[in-house]
Amino acid sequence: MTARIRRRRFSVLRAARPQSEGGTSRGDRGPGFTLIELMVVIGVMLLLVGGGALALGGRGSDGVALANAQAILASQVGATRVQAALHQANARLIINAQMPPAVKSEGYLRAMQVLRQETLPNGTTVWVAAGDPVTLPTPICVVPPAPVPTNHLRAGVAWNNNVATGPVSTLITLTGFSYRGQSSATATLFFGRQGQTGRVHYLEFGPDGAVVSNTTGNPTKIALTTAVLSGNALPAFNNANTVRGLFVRRNGALALVDQATGF
Repeated sequence: MTARIRRRRFSVLRAARPQSEGGTSRGDRGPGFTLIELMVVIGVMLLLVGGGALALGGRGSDGVALANAQAILASQVGATRVQAALHQANARLIINAQMPPAVKSEGYLRAMQVLRQETLPNGTTVWVAAGDPVTLPTPICVVPPAPVPTNHLRAGVAWNNNVATGPVSTLITLTGFSYRGQSSATATLFFGRQGQTGRVHYLEFGPDGAVVSNTTGNPTKIALTTAVLSGNALPAFNNANTVRGLFVRRNGALALVDQATGF
């Protein structure tokens, strides 16, 4: 009796098993996935990736933007170092520090450009763009060197301006700076605007890939934070704890900083 029930159950299972167009069951096709199974796997992967980004970035879309900005910044620092080694010349990563309304507000503390140094046939040394400017995702800004101006802080926000421990950048600042789109060009540029100069914060590498803009022996810090952006108004940093960034060591090595207290 028991054997008969088992045989009948097995027959029902075989009858219920879906057949392929050629009459072959999935069990006869060997391992594989149906379309539905693939969709489920892809959906789970997307959820895991999205959850990981939120966990790494902080809360909500601002946290994701901050994590993305950190990755973009690291890429631009790496590209600058590559330019120095490839062309055996100094290279700079400059960040737009010219306050609005002198420049478009969306570029202030958000636009960056990789440059390399070239010597012209007449012996003149110029800075030349290596690619196009890159802008950080909204609403992320580079934190300027200390002290962070109070008019860059939203009401109620206090910033730790300690150069050694605070979430501030330790970049070098230049005023009246410009560069060329190519070495043969005669017109100068400032983030796409011809014939203009402006203020920048910068990090510079030598031909050996080492940082030459910072001779203190300490890593160069580049901090990023969220801000309220509005028209031509100055950015208003809105959370002193929502900060990420990089340490760039003297030898050019990078270390990611994922929280304000990590600086």
